[in-house]
Amino acid sequence: MKDIPLLDPVTELKKLFDAKKFDASIEFCQKLLEKDPNDPIALQNISTAYYAVGAYEDAIKCCDKALEKDPNEEHAIKNKMLALEKLELHDKVLECCEILLSKNEKDVDALVTKGIAFNKIGKHEDALTLYDLALELDKTNVDALMNMAVTLSYLKRYQDSIPYYDTVQQIMPEFSRAAVEKSNAFKELGREDDAFLAAQGMRLKDAEQLKQEAKENKYSVQHAFLLKRYKKVQKNK
Repeated sequence: MKDIPLLDPVTELKKLFDAKKFDASIEFCQKLLEKDPNDPIALQNISTAYYAVGAYEDAIKCCDKALEKDPNEEHAIKNKMLALEKLELHDKVLECCEILLSKNEKDVDALVTKGIAFNKIGKHEDALTLYDLALELDKTNVDALMNMAVTLSYLKRYQDSIPYYDTVQQIMPEFSRAAVEKSNAFKELGREDDAFLAAQGMRLKDAEQLKQEAKENKYSVQHAFLLKRYKKVQKNK
């Protein structure tokens, strides 16, 4: 391994991470740790890099090393929490969440991660409560919205789930899973027209408007949708 040139570690690591050169980031941090095994910058960044390449056990070891020096190091706790989540060690994930929430009860990431861990161990109602809390703090948090919707669907509360899927579509139109899951929820409710429109990616407000147009013109919903799409194509030519 070549000697590291005299560079500012923070600046160099930022360059490597921005370029997604995670292996190089790990090598850089390892060299720093040879000089100082407790270097906080190196431990913080190597754990992040290990997580990025899927080396979750190594990420946890580095986090634990950082936490030996400073048990309150938030970055290490969060990285450890995420790595444990990937390993599906849900009880240990919950321990990390409790530490973070004891320091900041408004930590949205910790609330959502705790909710997901509760889902994994079958405590779905408790998970819903956590997603509610997260959304009170950040109403546009897509992770909270999507996990709320999926949990409600799992509990067969399809009608309740639909607005959450719709909000996800508003925030992230390119996230196709929200449209698919919303369509499935409508199917479970026996609302085939709504399921069709949802599958096309239509938001609730737009779907209601199109259904009204179909009714006024005595068209089927599918015919009204195809006609609307045809007119849009012709207009854009």
